[in-house]
Amino acid sequence: MPQPKVNIAGSDGSLVGVTGGKLEVELGTSPTIDIGDIQIKGYATVGQFALNVRTVGGSGPTRLPDNDCKHADIMANISNTGIVYIGITGVSATTGIALYAGDVYSVNIENTELLYVLPTVDNEDINVVFYN
Repeated sequence: MPQPKVNIAGSDGSLVGVTGGKLEVELGTSPTIDIGDIQIKGYATVGQFALNVRTVGGSGPTRLPDNDCKHADIMANISNTGIVYIGITGVSATTGIALYAGDVYSVNIENTELLYVLPTVDNEDINVVFYN
């Protein structure tokens, strides 16, 4: 069965199309293409850190360290005995994402410091991998 072919014509009549899953561009008289606001997705760097979070004295949620990123994966350490709640400022057991030991939460976010953690047991650990 032949592959379908789609052609898109620019205002100058030059063709842009997709055939067999490949982008085809036919240039008119000008050998340049303006790609405008096309953004290539992906991550240039990867970082990581571990954090021990405490509940002593009702100090409230712990803010994550400052790391610019586009995405972060947060895992409750497999040796944890309680629940770790992840969320924004003011996170609580009723507003946060509950992570049991070994659970992972993935989020697209611009900085890890926008997230807070609140454990139900003192001295729980989280591991964070962030991508930028």
